[in-house]
Amino acid sequence: MHEFVFGSDHQAHKGHHDDLRPDNVLFDGSRLILADFGLSSLKASPENSKTTFKGRQGFYQPPECVDLGHPYKEHGATRASDIFAFGCMIADIVVHLAKGPAGVKEFEAARTFHRQPITFHLFHKGNRANDAVAAYLEKTATEFGSPVFGEIVQLVVTMLNLDPKKRPLARLVTTKLYDFTIAAFVEQCTPLFVTLKSSPHAVIEHACFLSWRRSFDASYYFTLPRPTTATAMLESIIDTLRQIKQALDDVDLALAGDCRTFLDIRRMNTELINLLPEPRRAAAESQLSTILLKMISSSPNDIVYDSLRIAFGDSHIARLAAAKRQVLKAEGEWASVAEIRCRLLPNSSGLRLRDRENVGPFRLARVFDESNDVGRLVLEEVMKYQDRYRLKRLLPRLSKLAELLAGPNLPPELRVLLFYGLHDHVKTLSVGVLYDLGEVHQGVPSSLELKSLHQLLANRDKTHLPNLEKRYSSQAALQRHSQRSTTWSGTTKTSPATPYLIDFHHSRQTRDDFSEGPLAASQDRSRERYHHPDYLSKENGQFRGFRPEFDYYSLGILLLEVACWNTIDAIMSSHAKEDNRTFARSVVEEKLDELKFSVGSTYAGVVEQCLTGVKKSAVVAEGVPIDAQTNLAVRETITGPLMSLLSRVPEQDTPSIPTQKRKAEDEDIRPVSKRLQV
Repeated sequence: MHEFVFGSDHQAHKGHHDDLRPDNVLFDGSRLILADFGLSSLKASPENSKTTFKGRQGFYQPPECVDLGHPYKEHGATRASDIFAFGCMIADIVVHLAKGPAGVKEFEAARTFHRQPITFHLFHKGNRANDAVAAYLEKTATEFGSPVFGEIVQLVVTMLNLDPKKRPLARLVTTKLYDFTIAAFVEQCTPLFVTLKSSPHAVIEHACFLSWRRSFDASYYFTLPRPTTATAMLESIIDTLRQIKQALDDVDLALAGDCRTFLDIRRMNTELINLLPEPRRAAAESQLSTILLKMISSSPNDIVYDSLRIAFGDSHIARLAAAKRQVLKAEGEWASVAEIRCRLLPNSSGLRLRDRENVGPFRLARVFDESNDVGRLVLEEVMKYQDRYRLKRLLPRLSKLAELLAGPNLPPELRVLLFYGLHDHVKTLSVGVLYDLGEVHQGVPSSLELKSLHQLLANRDKTHLPNLEKRYSSQAALQRHSQRSTTWSGTTKTSPATPYLIDFHHSRQTRDDFSEGPLAASQDRSRERYHHPDYLSKENGQFRGFRPEFDYYSLGILLLEVACWNTIDAIMSSHAKEDNRTFARSVVEEKLDELKFSVGSTYAGVVEQCLTGVKKSAVVAEGVPIDAQTNLAVRETITGPLMSLLSRVPEQDTPSIPTQKRKAEDEDIRPVSKRLQV
């Protein structure tokens, strides 16, 4: 009534009932129906809703409409007066739900006060709050024990504010009440799902249900043009929740192992997710991925994984689950290190290094065997171990990593070269990690031109600058990785938009394991600028433990380099003498605004998230593990925006710009913006 619309073609009106109390609410067995509009007022939206108070009975009169010393004095009433009265009614309903009719009488007695010769049972004391009201409600909520119950009481307290301007609007109250109703159904459904946890199908449907709940926001529906539309959609959600609860109540435990038992619940979960707005549906999918991946265990007979494949088929979630199992296998949860087989080549003439240009710190090589006269083309990454004891600790880590990189289920979008084997250089106390180039390069070895991303960025030949579309493709590929590395390689015969991640000096399992430290691995202090300053600093003489945000910082530096198509040292040449922490601060302060101008605020926002720290997801419920929150936040603030940018650029290459024009633009005083406009 506060935002009343006569019809679809009519303007909304302001109204208020002016006599809200239980006597004016009817019940038909399933619905509460508002009645008695004799004192109501309805005005056009531009008008003020204030109306002369006409006098009424009961305990629900707001303080601005009552003068306890002058009961016949007229006062003004507004829509806020209805909010106060409605809060009183909700308070009585809450007490009735918790304690029944006797509790309502007890509540009335608790708020009693006297002003001779009259006894009052109002929810206020004129110009003062009736403290007994809040105290009784909070005590009742504590005794009842439901979190939803406590939230309703807090809403009532705000509705009973003595200042009409501080009371919530009807739209907000309605939103909150729908949210509480939905939360109450979730409270009832959760233990029912738990009782069925022995069924993997129930576990998956519970995950779908949770992903919807954590992505649901009732306030969105009241941003729609008409409140009646929001109400209809929320009523539909509540009806679906009611059906889910009934379906869970009706599940026969003897049939819980049959996926067909949960088909109706799956259908209703789908209905709930489809009622979410598009951004929230995407958030629900991310939530579902996070929840389900947490459930994937290391057991070869993981029934949750098998049921997930039945439920989702060849979907993105199923592929992520397959990759997760590979990770668990690589971490050694299925077998001991001794049981993991890894191709280890001896230091013999069987491996011959080609006399070719080094690819950064790597070398091209060819592996010969009896069945191959040409030789298998590989890329060798050399790791030094200083002594045999360190080799003994290094090999298990490399073996587990090799199992992951050689896995048949390795998602192709990760863009890593397949592992071929290890080569033990006994004389030089080093191990060569070999990556197979046979699948990447089908031509003759002499036509292969591998370059690291650093080499491409350092190339000052302006005729080879990639266009913006190719840079977006490279940027989207970069964000898919969360390995601790700053070295990439790509075949220039295709484009810089198809990079491969190599150099796993730092990579290790999440738990504490053998690591060479941020500097000892590369022995190249010029690469410090790619590392987070916290990672480079020492605490009590020791390097700090690695955290995921260190990877995201490195990713931010790489994204900045790709956008500017230059190395970080060249981009920040005027800050070369700054320490690492000051340098990192200078990058944020000076380059983000330039990025907004040259490649847009979306891309600049992604770089800022990487460099300053990924913010916690706004849709993750409390109690969700920190790593799950971080993963979801990365999808929302980094992966999603970059993939969105990539989807907007045309698939075909843009026409090349004449060399003369490109050179002239490169000499402009704003090289970053000019080249990215090209």
